[in-house]
Amino acid sequence: MTSQTPQAVAVMAFSLEDEDDGAFQAALSFVDECVLDEEVEDVAALRATSLMQRHDGFKPTASIMGVETSFGAQGGYELTPTASAIPTKTRDLAASNREKLRRRTELNERKKLLRKAGIYGDANWMSKDSRLEIAYLHERVEKLQLDLQVLQCRKSRRPATQTEVQDPSDAMASALEIPKVWEEISSRQQRRVKEAERENARLKLAVQRQRMVASCMSNLVRKRARHLTSDCSTFTDLTFSNQNIVHVLSSRSGGAGDFPLLFRHLETAHQEVDAVFASNGLSNMVLTPSDVHIREGVDGKYLEAFSNKVLPFGLRAATEATWDHFKGSEKHRGNGNIYEKTAKNLDDPYTIIEEFTKEMHSKNARADIKVQQLIRRYVEPDRDIVIWVSVAEPAEIKHKMLRGLTYHLRGYAMTKRSPASTPEHEISQLQCVSLISLEPEAEAMYGSETVRAVTNFLIVTAAQKMQAHQDRIENALVDKQLKRHGMTA
Repeated sequence: MTSQTPQAVAVMAFSLEDEDDGAFQAALSFVDECVLDEEVEDVAALRATSLMQRHDGFKPTASIMGVETSFGAQGGYELTPTASAIPTKTRDLAASNREKLRRRTELNERKKLLRKAGIYGDANWMSKDSRLEIAYLHERVEKLQLDLQVLQCRKSRRPATQTEVQDPSDAMASALEIPKVWEEISSRQQRRVKEAERENARLKLAVQRQRMVASCMSNLVRKRARHLTSDCSTFTDLTFSNQNIVHVLSSRSGGAGDFPLLFRHLETAHQEVDAVFASNGLSNMVLTPSDVHIREGVDGKYLEAFSNKVLPFGLRAATEATWDHFKGSEKHRGNGNIYEKTAKNLDDPYTIIEEFTKEMHSKNARADIKVQQLIRRYVEPDRDIVIWVSVAEPAEIKHKMLRGLTYHLRGYAMTKRSPASTPEHEISQLQCVSLISLEPEAEAMYGSETVRAVTNFLIVTAAQKMQAHQDRIENALVDKQLKRHGMTA
């Protein structure tokens, strides 16, 4: 073996050191390729520890992740598996990292499921409908709080000496019957308020559109009128035009002379009121649903619609509200629109004669009718009856002209004290009946199909009108009660 100079020895040492450094880096890269994703942090920590050990003192053998790396004197290296295990601290760190990764995966899966269901992690996120609903509920809560304050103030003002003694049986009966009636009234009033709000919004938009259309039409009419005036001015003869003025007057005077048949029908209807209410069972009804019932009369001569409605109000208030409804124009609403109307009060304050033209509608059917009607109120000690009789001539039904087909209508609205009424909780009943009959020769003149179509149309409109009578009378009573207590509907 030849001797080497110190310079050669130094150069060899430097070359060995460079080769050792390269081998060490190759081993680290091999370890990086072998480790799992969740052990990256552990490998990085182990690499830092190994580098520190290398700087502190070079060792020919290092155990990394169960692989032994041996460095030879000639700069070569070899990798040999070793049985030495990873330190306990490193294993614990890897296990904790795997547990964190598993929890993070479960959390991500849970978030995905919540997002699919429409639930997001952001607590401030909210849909437009939810925001509008919350704003509406806030407004309702404020109104209810104000109402509560008003009621509390009134309750505090009442003297404590107003305690009354009730019969236990009467109190129990009232407690069982009255709450259900008020619950139904409350639900109907809530629907009424919501429908009114929607109708107001719709009418505002409709009025805006109609104003624009009316403005455009008025401008067009003015322009057309100016053009026609200028075009026809040369053909106008003033002397001729002044001598040809025609006065058009109504052929019906509107007096009592046009209603002799209706007055006879009215007297007959008043005489038969007890028989009519006994035949349909209204005379024995107490607390029943307020639905409208329809039935056919004897031998199919007439059709009948009747209903019974419970009103938890005093008899006097109910009778006045009923008469106010039938003597005004509210009774014509509910199943159509009035074109024109002529009404006259006779010497009797409880008798009204009317003549009007009205459009009635039921589902897809529509009819224009001309009506003569007589209304009278009969005040009796234990009940109040409003009777109306009318003669109508439909002008058009389902776009088929039916001039001359006349039908007769007889209606009753009886208000009386309910048998379930008590001095503490007064209850009234509103019972309505409508009888419709056609002329005897109608089927021979117009055919069975036409008569059937007219009959179905009339009975449906009568039921709609009866339901409208009930709702408007109830609304009037509720509004008066609220005004009496200083509140508005």
